[in-house]
Amino acid sequence: MTPLHHLSRRSRKETGQTLVFFAIMVLMLMLVVGMTVDAATIYLSKAAMDKAIDAASLTAVRNLFQGQARATEVAQASFTANYRCGGQSSTAPVLNITYSVDAAGNTVVNILGTSVVNTYFLRIVPRFQTFQVSSVATATRAKLVMSLVLDRSGSMSGNNGSVKLPGAVATFISFFDDNMDKVSLVSFASTTNLNVSVRQPFKSVVATAANSLTYSGGTYSEGGLKLAKRQNDSVIVPAGENVIKVVVFFTDGLANTFQGTWPTNKTYNVGGTDSGNSYAIFSPSSGNQLPNNQTMFSGPSPSYCTTMSTFVSTNGTTKTCNATNFRTEGQLRSLGTANEIRDANMLIFAIGLGGGSVDQSFLHKIANDTTSSTFNPNQPIGEAVFAATANDLQMTFQQIASKILLRLTR
Repeated sequence: MTPLHHLSRRSRKETGQTLVFFAIMVLMLMLVVGMTVDAATIYLSKAAMDKAIDAASLTAVRNLFQGQARATEVAQASFTANYRCGGQSSTAPVLNITYSVDAAGNTVVNILGTSVVNTYFLRIVPRFQTFQVSSVATATRAKLVMSLVLDRSGSMSGNNGSVKLPGAVATFISFFDDNMDKVSLVSFASTTNLNVSVRQPFKSVVATAANSLTYSGGTYSEGGLKLAKRQNDSVIVPAGENVIKVVVFFTDGLANTFQGTWPTNKTYNVGGTDSGNSYAIFSPSSGNQLPNNQTMFSGPSPSYCTTMSTFVSTNGTTKTCNATNFRTEGQLRSLGTANEIRDANMLIFAIGLGGGSVDQSFLHKIANDTTSSTFNPNQPIGEAVFAATANDLQMTFQQIASKILLRLTR
């Protein structure tokens, strides 16, 4: 038999070995847990850094119109607002922002962000007390060619639009770059005007032209869109250059006017009213109404209108001449022109003023908004937004400016 004192000594020895093994296992478990916790901390800090750097680069690009110094300032503010790392950073994060120009002449923002992160458990090993996390982002700001198409019909004088529109336009164009972008201004009523041909710089002359508009007549939307397309088409984009072409279309009413030839091969602009059944015939050059033409088709007609009983629609059908059909035709032709614009790979943004006076469905179709009943995913996708009153125009135009700047950034 084994002596009792030998058993006791062996038991104590085994117990001591178990305690040592247990201590080692606990230490290893703590090390594994510590590594897991610290790895998660580093990962989360890196993810936060990536998100903040991306936001900063986009912010810098969208504010280049204010100059690089201001773009850097707002990018830094964006980074600070987005980089949430709790109390883990041992030093304040460092942001390095530089600007360059690519081969296509587009401005590129380059951002490098670094931060030193404290560890919780691995700090028992001196070399692992801190880790550096870093992130790099670049963003390119494409050049813009834009035609601004403004409604100057008579109804703009009755809803205060004529008062508020110039200021909204001035603020809107301030978001773009006089030295990088090109802009034109087109206006329409019973006829169309090229108020400012596409140019660079543009801010001062466009703001002045918008402030000088006079308001009267019908709503020849098709003409405004056609002239805008011609302006954008006139800018030839060199191969390899990153340029986005945009049409911004603003109206407060219905597309109630179109151009036709009556009765002896003479061209007139013919328009109905937004409501009711009256019509008017306008000179396509001056926009002046021809004498005695504000009448009902059911009543007496001027001598030069005696054969204007019907017209052939753009869809090939023959329609009776009345204001309702004129409104339908004006809208149909405007939508056809908008389709041609998008086929030319141009974006359309539409802005409508007024609650019940503007046809929202029509403007959704003009822009190829995703909510449109005729939405075509194979064409450039724009947006339509609406200002309930003229006081809302500033905010609405700024909303569109933000959306355009987003499309310019990549």
